[in-house]
Amino acid sequence: MNGYIKYEASNKYEDILRRVVARISANQSFFTPAVFFIATETNITSINEIGYIPKSLVEAKTFFHQHFIPETISSPYEDYRQIVVPIVADQNGETLFLGVIVQCTTESIPFISQYVEALSNGIGSSLYDTKYEITTEELLLEANYKMEFSRLAGSFIECCSKKQRDYELVIYKYKEKKLSPVGSSAQQLHSDIVLTKDLAALLLHRTENAVVLKAEQLTGEVDERKFAIFPIVLEGEIVAAIVFILSRLEHASSLAWVNKLVPLFQRGFEQEKLNEDEKRKDILMLVTKKFHSTMDIAEVLGEIVAAIKRVYPSFLVHLLISQEWKAKDDLPIKPFMYGSDQGNGKAEQAYLSGRIQVEHEADNGTIFLYAPLKGKQGVYGVMEIQTVGYSDIPKEEIDFIKMLADTGGIALENAELFQQSRKLIRDLQLINETSHQLNLNLRLSDTINFMTQQITESFGAEQVGFFIFQTNGEFIVLEGSSELFCQKSVHIDLESFMLKIKREKDSIFIGDTDLQDVNVLQGFKSVLAVPMIQNKELKGVVIAVHRNTNHFSFDNFKLLQSLVHHSTLAFTNSMLHEELEKLVITDHLTRLYSRNYLDECIQESLMKENQGTFLLLDIDNFKKVNDTYGHQVGDDIIIQVANVLKRNIRNDDIAARWGGEELAIYFPEIEIEVGLDIAYRILRAVELETSPRVTVSIGLSYWTNNDSKRSLQKLFTLADQGLYVAKETGKNRVVVK
Repeated sequence: MNGYIKYEASNKYEDILRRVVARISANQSFFTPAVFFIATETNITSINEIGYIPKSLVEAKTFFHQHFIPETISSPYEDYRQIVVPIVADQNGETLFLGVIVQCTTESIPFISQYVEALSNGIGSSLYDTKYEITTEELLLEANYKMEFSRLAGSFIECCSKKQRDYELVIYKYKEKKLSPVGSSAQQLHSDIVLTKDLAALLLHRTENAVVLKAEQLTGEVDERKFAIFPIVLEGEIVAAIVFILSRLEHASSLAWVNKLVPLFQRGFEQEKLNEDEKRKDILMLVTKKFHSTMDIAEVLGEIVAAIKRVYPSFLVHLLISQEWKAKDDLPIKPFMYGSDQGNGKAEQAYLSGRIQVEHEADNGTIFLYAPLKGKQGVYGVMEIQTVGYSDIPKEEIDFIKMLADTGGIALENAELFQQSRKLIRDLQLINETSHQLNLNLRLSDTINFMTQQITESFGAEQVGFFIFQTNGEFIVLEGSSELFCQKSVHIDLESFMLKIKREKDSIFIGDTDLQDVNVLQGFKSVLAVPMIQNKELKGVVIAVHRNTNHFSFDNFKLLQSLVHHSTLAFTNSMLHEELEKLVITDHLTRLYSRNYLDECIQESLMKENQGTFLLLDIDNFKKVNDTYGHQVGDDIIIQVANVLKRNIRNDDIAARWGGEELAIYFPEIEIEVGLDIAYRILRAVELETSPRVTVSIGLSYWTNNDSKRSLQKLFTLADQGLYVAKETGKNRVVVK
């Protein structure tokens, strides 16, 4: 029929449509706003509107009423669609139609059409006296209009339970080559039905009637029960079944009405599968976003496990990790025992091949699935999934697990590369800072102190020592090393280890000294030792230790090698520079300071300090010693007297060769009384400790802040005058001026 269709209200249809629309309005937001109507070929019998009706929808309704076609069709008007489906012929033989006018996209038309078709089936069923039947409308109402198989199955069982029946309803779902019960109207436990090839063929060739089988044919049990089976088929495969357990065979003929519900269950199964796919996509999208938002490996590992648990809460998940990653204590992580007797062959195969491996344990019905955590550059571990009660894992589940594992593998790879890049930057910064420090021309002790601090902070070392090998075979620790290595008792403990370094001239990395039978330092289990080699010559060694086993990583070991390699030349040059400086300010014969250095130190003391004492010493009758014993013995006497001076002064005091057989000492911040005591002590020591025996004469001078005319020259002149008086008055004595 074309042209305008008139509206003639019908209380019967109005009531039905009102109930349908009320339920839709409460649960289906995609029908807001919308206009629902029931029509015959000649007139509209009922109209019901949902939501606020805009002017554009009013115009669309007017247009569609003027161009109504009583056929199953989807007609467009601007952004609106009119979807019309036939209901059934009513009791008077008149054909009815259910229609909806709604704004929708092209993609949503098939879904809305299926939904309206289900509603039309329900309305058609409600037009008849169905005392013992369950209509589509009843089922949808009970299911709260949720088009999902599980919801429909539960609601169907609930509807059957409300009515007096001579049968029991059981809903089965296909799972691993079996039909497994998901619910029963009698709340009884039922065993699985093995879906053999013969049974599957019989069910797939069903026409309108149920397939009726005896209990013995279906379950192997001998009893009087009969099973009326309505299979739910999608794409030529049995996905579920509606099964009525009957006490009498003739009852099967009264179940023809179930055929009307089968399409609804088919659409429900499709919708549920779509929802599950959407859920997986949502989880995969959520996981991917999470992965992209963090570079923390512990978070990535935790999210991989959490994602599997969200989709498969009954699965037991473990991560077999091949890297030395720090993870949270509550994560189910197992060590990856590759190549050992305790290793897992399937896990190793998954790791090496980069493909999922499945292992069945027939004795307890357990399946282990091993999914490699694969990135673009390699495999970083294996996800072990354990299932119980499954005879097989569907392909779509394996595909999803693979996608999740691959996504996790790429995220782990990105996080690992990010951390490696950060570590590389830190290492380069450390090397750069060290090189910069070495180029500052600081004293060697300052440089060693800086290096010790850097190694302690970067590697977490507890003690760090820098050692130099001397030409006499002994070794000395450089100032700036950790205090432990400055103890003489520690040097004795290190002797055997130092011999190993000298012999092998190679770096040593020890995670546990007990396991490697190497004794370095008592109580320290982790050791790094890197020799300092310059021009193929062993100069010394750097040692870092820690009490815990396996404290240092191999990366720490390689970085220390790099640091020592970059710094050995600088250390050698610095030591040579300090040795040269020492030669410049040191007398070659006596190893005392030079006259110039003494002058500089006294001049600085006069400007900065409060007082000081100066001692000038001359060996008595030195010409006679030379004439009697020769100049070589004379030089030896000078050396002996110089050594007496060294033994009787502090580190801060400055002993120098004044010239010829004259020696001098300056005592900063020492009053004259103390200086006099030291002078007498030296006087006695020289007489007793020299061979051949000699004596010395000493002139002593001093200064204080009270002397406004103090000067270097005045101090020297007074001491020289004192020395002259000592010589003239009998020698071997001290005179203060």
